[in-house]
Amino acid sequence: MDKLEAFLGNRLLPLTHKLQQNKVLAALMEGFIRTSPLTLGIAVLTIIGNFPIPGWTDYLTSIGIYQHVEAITNGVTGVFSIYVVYSLAFSYAKQLETNERNAALISLASFIMLMPQQIMTTVTQNGEATEQAIGALRLDYLGGQGLFIGMLVALLVTRFYAFLSKKNLMIKLPESVPPMVTQSLAPVFVVTIIFIIVFCIRIGFGYTASGSIFQFFIDVINAPLNSLVASPISIIIIMELLAVLWFFGIHNAVLQGPLGAISMTMIVGNMAAFQSGEDLPYLLPSVIYMGMYAAGFMGFVTFFMIRSKSAKMKQLGKLSFVPSIFNITEPLMFGMPIILNPIFFIPQVFTQLIAGFVTWGLTSTILPISLNPAMSLLPWTTPTFVKMPFAGGLNYTIIMLICFAIGIVMWYPFIKIADKKEYELECALASAESGNNVKEEIQA
Repeated sequence: MDKLEAFLGNRLLPLTHKLQQNKVLAALMEGFIRTSPLTLGIAVLTIIGNFPIPGWTDYLTSIGIYQHVEAITNGVTGVFSIYVVYSLAFSYAKQLETNERNAALISLASFIMLMPQQIMTTVTQNGEATEQAIGALRLDYLGGQGLFIGMLVALLVTRFYAFLSKKNLMIKLPESVPPMVTQSLAPVFVVTIIFIIVFCIRIGFGYTASGSIFQFFIDVINAPLNSLVASPISIIIIMELLAVLWFFGIHNAVLQGPLGAISMTMIVGNMAAFQSGEDLPYLLPSVIYMGMYAAGFMGFVTFFMIRSKSAKMKQLGKLSFVPSIFNITEPLMFGMPIILNPIFFIPQVFTQLIAGFVTWGLTSTILPISLNPAMSLLPWTTPTFVKMPFAGGLNYTIIMLICFAIGIVMWYPFIKIADKKEYELECALASAESGNNVKEEIQA
């Protein structure tokens, strides 16, 4: 393991350092890190609202509490793309040495402008239910499904704003005008140009079958997957695609269409067969799905982080440990960040792929599984190490442990490399700060 860490450190760190000098990557990392207080702050309420006890959410609904839990969690996760757009645009504007607040606000406005602003709903008129369009924004696009488009908008609008700002298009005001007023009025022409372009883009995508850039993006990704049926290879393809897209900042919600259709097919088919005492028609795909899910369990990643030398990683590991147990990974994905971080490309992309084929091979040969499909109805926050043993007994537990081991082997050396990098950076900053203090004492 030491030789592997040394090899990866010598080969990977120099490449990572070069990539992170790129202004776009640097802005992405800073922008995501700035959102980590939100994902960490909401984690406890998300766990409480979706605690993995059968009937818990029904109980909270019956006493009128669950709607308020949903409102609080939607205040962060439901509109998370808004925070990412603002934070990312702010960070990128700082890299480009242009006005951060202006760039962030213009990017956020452009993001909302591109979004569909009507939804169809059922209303009662004269005692009859009718379909009617009302003015509203969909949480789908404000949350996970809009995340990637939000990232593009933030980067492109901020870059264009910085470009136009240097073209003498700013309004010149006398020096006697307060700076706050000058910064607000000076970019009027620039903002007008940006909004006209956004307007044209909105119109262009409005003429497509999708109707908006958001739905167009979802349709393009979903199109080749919609024809997949529930099979071992389809589960591996979709789960692996989820891992790859997540690395590039594309939330899992984008693939909820094909994944939801396939998972529902497996659940309903297996449940019907189980109740009839027949062989489960989707046994192997279901087992592979959970094997890959187990390999993606991030609890051991936070455990390694807690034992790190770096203060940042150690503290983030402590804060993320409990959420990760309950399958809430956003604090790590955005806080480390794992998204678009070259250090974590290999474990993020290949861990579940390896686990999928290993699970397939073991289940088909020496570890046959007798599955209770009712366990798939447990809440999504149910820890993997609880769900799998109850769902499939000893053999399923062995597969779970093997998949955990794959995850540990894949993530450990890269966590060590990231820890070394962060620790060296923290030592350098501490040394520089102490040097400055000494200079100040000498001057005093």
